[in-house]
Amino acid sequence: MRPIGYWVKELDGRLERGFERELGDVTRREWQVLNALPGDTGPFDGAEALRSVRQRGWVEGDRLTPDGERARAELGARVARVRQAVTDGISEEDYLTTVRTLERMVRNLAQE
Repeated sequence: MRPIGYWVKELDGRLERGFERELGDVTRREWQVLNALPGDTGPFDGAEALRSVRQRGWVEGDRLTPDGERARAELGARVARVRQAVTDGISEEDYLTTVRTLERMVRNLAQE
């Protein structure tokens, strides 16, 4: 059995590729920023992605424009397909256990 670090890295890479296929010329980070607005753009490095969605005309200030709202709705449907593929065959209970376990591992290492 491979260690957890292998699987976390492998999953992250596959998520990136899945989002690339579904989102086309929109990056995963741009989607995260678009989906988080208005409000927190997340713990990830969102500065470049925020500049990009502003350049697309999807954001003014910290609010979505009407075009941004349409883009978020369209991209949200695509993201839902990726999420469905990721969780196919996994019960909600198992998914939540996995997320909670990973969160705990991150917190354990944050205490170092």
